[in-house]
Amino acid sequence: MIGEAPAAVARRVRGSGKKDVSSRRKAFILVGFCTAQLLDVTTTHIGLSQGRQELNGVAAWIIAHNGELAVYAIKLSLVAALVTFLLAYGRRRAGIWNAFLIAAWITTFAVVNNLYRILT
Repeated sequence: MIGEAPAAVARRVRGSGKKDVSSRRKAFILVGFCTAQLLDVTTTHIGLSQGRQELNGVAAWIIAHNGELAVYAIKLSLVAALVTFLLAYGRRRAGIWNAFLIAAWITTFAVVNNLYRILT
């Protein structure tokens, strides 16, 4: 480190945070994210058909004013846009894949909550 040229240090720092994401991991994250979203819509529909209340305030407002299908159409549009964003920018930035993995886990917790509410 001592005596190194500033350009060499800058190259090492710039390259230190870049890790490539394997194709298998990308497929796992993408399938997991989409599956979690699909399960969320499915469990939400089942819960609403049983007379349960939507806990997401924005979704509840949309359901009250435009109906249940409007929420699903908006969600489908947003998921499609996010997947497009992931596929477009995920090649250059590996961290985006981790963000989608976290989003898939958060949605999975919502699905588990929905299942708990449906079954109790």
